[in-house]
Amino acid sequence: MGRKLEFCREKALHTAMESFWAQGYEHTSMRDLAAKLGLHLGSVYNALGDKERVFESALKLHFDEYVRPEMERLTTAENPLGAMESLLTQVADECGAAEGPRCFIINSLLEITSINDSISALLKEYMQMMETTFTQCLMRAQKLGQIPAHAEPAALAHFFMGTLFSLRTMGKLKTPAAHLKDIQACTMRALKA
Repeated sequence: MGRKLEFCREKALHTAMESFWAQGYEHTSMRDLAAKLGLHLGSVYNALGDKERVFESALKLHFDEYVRPEMERLTTAENPLGAMESLLTQVADECGAAEGPRCFIINSLLEITSINDSISALLKEYMQMMETTFTQCLMRAQKLGQIPAHAEPAALAHFFMGTLFSLRTMGKLKTPAAHLKDIQACTMRALKA
């Protein structure tokens, strides 16, 4: 009689998420995941599906555990512009740190969008959800007088999203932390102008 498979799907997806996050899609193999999980390769395929499916599940887990709570915090913040500034500071600090940025979504956008249409569509959906949150946050900031009445919240949300992308990308290039802080400061001044 064979050994009973002891498997926790959530734990396995966390392991997969960490692997993809650290190594990227191309440099993470199903064989590596099986070894990290202590399972046979066939058991991983049976339980989680193929690599693309595991990656998609890991992205969903990442969004639900890391991004969605941050978006909810922005949505409910009493000081919407302050909450956005806090997020920008966090990203600039992470990107300027010695170990560099760790943004699973940005890393995935840079790596996988040309490989898989369904994953590309999922990433675009997540980006749209984030941009919508930023727009709503800026609309609230405008009502509170934190940004000028003539400002266009949707256009500023595009700008803010582009800044986050730029910081993450520049962090991967090991741009000096002081430069990233300059970008952060200029962004906040631009939002208030």
